[in-house]
Amino acid sequence: MQRVLPLLLAFALVPAVVPAEGTLRSIAEIDAFTEDATPRKVPFEVTGTVVETFVLPKAAEVVLSDDSGTRLSFYRDLELSRPEPGDTIAASGVANMSAEHEPYVLLEDFRVLGRGPRPEPVAVRLAGLNAREHNLAVVRTEGTVVDAFPDEVDRRYTILLLEDGGAVVPVSFPQDAFGDRRDLVDARIRVTGVYRRNVEGVRKFSWPNIAPRAPEDIVVVAPPPADPFSAPPLENRLYLTSDEVARMSKRSVSGEVLATWSGDRAMLRTGDGRIVNLTLAHGVDLPPCGEAVVAAGRPETDLFRINLAAARWKAAPAQPPVAAEEAADAAAAFWDDQGLLSINAQIHGTLVRARGVVRTLPSPGDPDLRFVLDAGDASIPVDVTSNPGIVDGLRIGSEVQATGRCILLTDPGRRDYDSAKVHGVALVLRSPADLVVLRRAPWWTPGRLYAVIAVMLAALAGGLVWNRALQHLADRRGRELYREQVAHAVAEFKTDERTRLAVELHDSLSQALSGVACHLAVGAGTFDADPAAAARCLGTARKMLDSCRTELRQCLFDLRSDTLEERDFAVAIRKTLEQIDGYAVLDIRCDVPRQLFRDTTAHAILSILRELTGNAIRHGGATEVAIEGSVEPDRIVFSVRDNGRGFDPAACDGPAQGHFGLEGVRNRLAKLNGTFTIESAPGAGTTAVVAIPLPAARAQEASKT
Repeated sequence: MQRVLPLLLAFALVPAVVPAEGTLRSIAEIDAFTEDATPRKVPFEVTGTVVETFVLPKAAEVVLSDDSGTRLSFYRDLELSRPEPGDTIAASGVANMSAEHEPYVLLEDFRVLGRGPRPEPVAVRLAGLNAREHNLAVVRTEGTVVDAFPDEVDRRYTILLLEDGGAVVPVSFPQDAFGDRRDLVDARIRVTGVYRRNVEGVRKFSWPNIAPRAPEDIVVVAPPPADPFSAPPLENRLYLTSDEVARMSKRSVSGEVLATWSGDRAMLRTGDGRIVNLTLAHGVDLPPCGEAVVAAGRPETDLFRINLAAARWKAAPAQPPVAAEEAADAAAAFWDDQGLLSINAQIHGTLVRARGVVRTLPSPGDPDLRFVLDAGDASIPVDVTSNPGIVDGLRIGSEVQATGRCILLTDPGRRDYDSAKVHGVALVLRSPADLVVLRRAPWWTPGRLYAVIAVMLAALAGGLVWNRALQHLADRRGRELYREQVAHAVAEFKTDERTRLAVELHDSLSQALSGVACHLAVGAGTFDADPAAAARCLGTARKMLDSCRTELRQCLFDLRSDTLEERDFAVAIRKTLEQIDGYAVLDIRCDVPRQLFRDTTAHAILSILRELTGNAIRHGGATEVAIEGSVEPDRIVFSVRDNGRGFDPAACDGPAQGHFGLEGVRNRLAKLNGTFTIESAPGAGTTAVVAIPLPAARAQEASKT
């Protein structure tokens, strides 16, 4: 059957686990195996008699019984051969318990040991069926079909409700083989089939059922009456037990339809004033309110009255009009004894009027279309199932007056509970006139207030998120722009440095080396003719090489030094002068802000001061050197004074004698449009003054004053 499909799927997914037991040798052992939900698989080898076989959509079912009387279902592939009922077989296969705790016993192979007749059904009354004793036995029983409807889980199957002596057992079969058999309602039938104590598959805790094998297993003993409403009238009897009511045969009742609700419930008032609830059979439409009808069904009780289940109805002749009924107040549905609020069970069927505020509205798709009315001390559900248009336009918070039939919301009585389970009361509205709106819900409701607050909070959160996103974007763009500017500045600095280095190498080293080459060539040419002249040329070349070595060392120092990064130019001057060979006391006083000139200008000034200071120490023998820097309105002035031996500036050696220092100073100042003056005399020390025009200096000084 369709209900073993989940078992087939579970078997397909069963894990490969190591068997926890040895080979199972009896059906009783396999049955015990299925009681343990531990996932595992165990082989079996048993001998048994085939009770019955069924062809299911995905597999074949074989019911086996052994000498102990234990019966069990085995499943086999549809493509493989199957034994016949009555065969004695030796069967082997695997008993599985899946990870989803689904037992599945797979019959992999069998061998027929002997053939016998199909087992005779066990004749038993419907009320005598026992879930353990008759499980998986072929039984034959009789009863009256009180209802027929499709299986809600698998609509390919039909279910007949078979009743006899108060016992009701479902009979389940596939429609494609049997038809829907609704024609059997009210017929007495004899059914032969396998009695199952539960439905295998997704419904783990179901009622027992009977599964016939073929259409001929259902035999009509007595056809349904020509008039389905010819059942005896429902007696006006009191104080019967639930079992006595259940054993009553089909009954009929006539009366006026007072209310309908929940899609399959109706309330009748008989001519003698009794209230009878109807639970309609599957597929039966609700009767119209206010109509006179005749209904027939199976008696049942909610402990307050006898009702009819699986009921059908037809229109009846109109009854004499009933005097106008005065609606009772909603307070009549309750009674209070010393502060204990209880439900008045006698209110069932009474016309009740309630006034209050609508607190909830029906949910779409809910089979019980009810809204809740806050009527002071009580909240009363109001049912509009039979007239859903009543609530069109109704809003939560509206004050309304509802007039309808009061119903007790109860569960059927139980054997272990001597009182009915009452959930409360509800009003069933019959027409749109039963609901009067006294005051519309105010537009500004707490719900709308909460909605506005929620929207504002959402907007605020959105604004914060948007602001945060913009800030993050701005930060990211700023970092990207900063990196671009830094990269551009670094590129410019590298270009400036390369240009400066190339110029210095060209202006000093390149020219000096060219001079060295010339002097070496002249010395080599005059070595034989005039050795004294050759010696002078070689001496000049040597001086020029010393000057080149000094210049190269200074260039390497500049490349490695971080003096240009100093913000205090006096510190930069001191770091630059520390590389000079020799000892002298340096007095550095500089009031020139570093930000007044670019790195190239700063490098030129530092190189000039280094050259002048080095000359004072190396050539002038100075022991004290004073370096001063100041900003004048239109220029920057640096001076270098020493206490050395001095010299005659007009007669000092120049590039021809291998001395390029002062020439290099003049070349650097020429590129800066600067001036250079030097004052010295033998024995009087030396003062050198360097001035660099600075058009921006005047504005800088003016801003300070």
